[in-house]
Amino acid sequence: MSRKKTILVIEDDIQYGELLKDALVHFGYDVMLAYSATGGMDIIRQEKLDLIISDINMPGINGFQLAERLLKMFLDIPLILITGLDDLKLIKRALAVGVSDYLVKPIKLDELPVVLEKGFERRRLESKKLQDNKAEILLKALKALMRALDAKDHYTCGHSQRVAALAMLMAEVLGLDAEQKYTLHLGAYLHDIGKIGMPDGILKKSDSLEDFEYDIAKDHPIIGCQIIGEISELSEVASIVRHHHERYDGTGYPDGLKGEAIPFFARILSIVDCYEALISDRTYRKGLTKAEALAIIQRDAGSYFDPELVEIFVKAMNSGLAGRVIREFGESDLYDLPAGQTF
Repeated sequence: MSRKKTILVIEDDIQYGELLKDALVHFGYDVMLAYSATGGMDIIRQEKLDLIISDINMPGINGFQLAERLLKMFLDIPLILITGLDDLKLIKRALAVGVSDYLVKPIKLDELPVVLEKGFERRRLESKKLQDNKAEILLKALKALMRALDAKDHYTCGHSQRVAALAMLMAEVLGLDAEQKYTLHLGAYLHDIGKIGMPDGILKKSDSLEDFEYDIAKDHPIIGCQIIGEISELSEVASIVRHHHERYDGTGYPDGLKGEAIPFFARILSIVDCYEALISDRTYRKGLTKAEALAIIQRDAGSYFDPELVEIFVKAMNSGLAGRVIREFGESDLYDLPAGQTF
């Protein structure tokens, strides 16, 4: 049985918001209600949402600004705006900032499910995998960027290849389909591409970063997301890249997302990225053993990492599946692991 879809309603008119919530619950949806866009953003950071319905005219952040924030965060949540005016210019502006659809007051409540299901279907179609005739060109361009990053810092590219291999191990045990594997694969391989915008003095520093240097380093998920986000077909990959340093308890960056509000593939990537960093030798320390690294990952389950995914990862790493999947990955025609690399 599939889970109920969760909808967030943002409406500063309390009575109207309650009316919409009651109607949506009647139609079989799980509904959360916020009375301002600021309150809505708090829910967006902490909850897994399938769709958002928001009034346009609200104090503080209005509906257009909310749409722009969602677009910037690459969360891929359909947004339907409510307007009191059937204004063509207003509608065009809404669509230009990524709004999925709009409703004009007074809303015909019996037509709500049709509008919502249109939003769900539109997102499904937009999430289909890259067209074959575009994929090769896109991959060549992104590989060129990764080679440029490798020229700056040889460790980073090797790290990304190894993280991609571990991500494919998780894809295998989770039973992801080919399209999902492809998306996760790209996200893992490109997750550090934003480091191309970091100063060499920070990227190659052999000891601990100063606070101001760490603040600069923390921008790399945003820079990477901006680079990849220029290609509309890679919006889901851009989302993975942006959010791979979010923490399950909401203390991560750049957006402070919490729990299942963090995109699923980004939650996978945060685990395998951390594990690979722990076992790798750095100029300032020797890599940990597999057992030591897994113990740290388990210790931080529920705070830094999704505890269910941690359990799956640890079991996978301690099974015979790990070596086989990573060997198979090393023979794939997308990316090759460095010779002799083991896990």
